[in-house]
Amino acid sequence: MSTMVGNWKMAIADGCMPGDQLSLLNVSSGNAHVELTFCAEGGQPLGPFRLIIPPQRTQSPILEDLVDSGLPSPSLPYSVVVVSDVPVLVQPHPADQKLRRSAA
Repeated sequence: MSTMVGNWKMAIADGCMPGDQLSLLNVSSGNAHVELTFCAEGGQPLGPFRLIIPPQRTQSPILEDLVDSGLPSPSLPYSVVVVSDVPVLVQPHPADQKLRRSAA
């Protein structure tokens, strides 16, 4: 499933929906090279989609934006496999509980 040699892997299997976000926190002192692969029932896996997260920083991508709305159906839940070359903390956020972005 992954083309990157990583030492950290997790899956979110509870059924993400289009519009959901992931908070990805790189807790290391170097860049985190992260791959996300989306899996839905009855379909082929989509990805991997690659992100680079700077040291001790957070990214919170909207999952649907990563795959250009290529997810099978707005009503079909999917799982996400996260692979990283360094430890990252991952927290899913349902679309109805969007992260608040502060004005900078």
